[in-house]
Amino acid sequence: MAKHKIILKSGRLLAIGDVHGCLKALKNLLNQVDPQSEDTVIMLGDYIDRGPDSKGVIDYLLNWEWKASLVYLKGNHELIMKHALQSKLHSDHWKEVGGQATLDSYGGDLEKVPEAHWDFMDGARYFYETEEFIFVHGGLNPRQPLLDQNQEEICWLRFRDAKPHKSGKLIICGHTVQKKGWPTDKGFAICIDTAVCRGGFLTCLDVERGRFWQVSESGESRTGKLPRKLRKKRRTEKH
Repeated sequence: MAKHKIILKSGRLLAIGDVHGCLKALKNLLNQVDPQSEDTVIMLGDYIDRGPDSKGVIDYLLNWEWKASLVYLKGNHELIMKHALQSKLHSDHWKEVGGQATLDSYGGDLEKVPEAHWDFMDGARYFYETEEFIFVHGGLNPRQPLLDQNQEEICWLRFRDAKPHKSGKLIICGHTVQKKGWPTDKGFAICIDTAVCRGGFLTCLDVERGRFWQVSESGESRTGKLPRKLRKKRRTEKH
């Protein structure tokens, strides 16, 4: 597994949870957060399935219009969609877990999926690491070094089973729906999948300050702050 440890610029680290085809919510959320050139936006995966416009979500990310740096991770639904190419059994499973909505957004045929969209899914990272944080879609094996993690497994691990990672770094993840609609902080891991495709919200978290923004697909919005007092460390850009 390739390591993706990067020294960041001095702006905000902004994590966005599972989009699941909810393009309106994603656009409205970013308009509220207003990412700037010194910020880094980390998308936690699951761009597709269940929501109304999976194709539009990937198009939007491929044509990123913000000055902020964009990092995008791979979710389990991107894995399922790729597996759908293998057999009818895999394809049927994908459709049952939300893939039919994705297929409809591409005109009802996987052959209509642009090559650039497959490349987007193939190019998504399995994790993103900084000096203090690890971003991942599902979770981590707490005893395994980051580079030794099973790639597909970390897209599927559930937040309820999360334990502190041996690195001591704070884990930021999605994947596991937080049914009350708010980010959940265990102290060593924070989950921000707040079920936008099920009538909930899409969440963006400023991971160092604990502030978050939420927008529903219907346009409802709200903000909040986690009780955790995350300290901000001054970082310098690598030259």
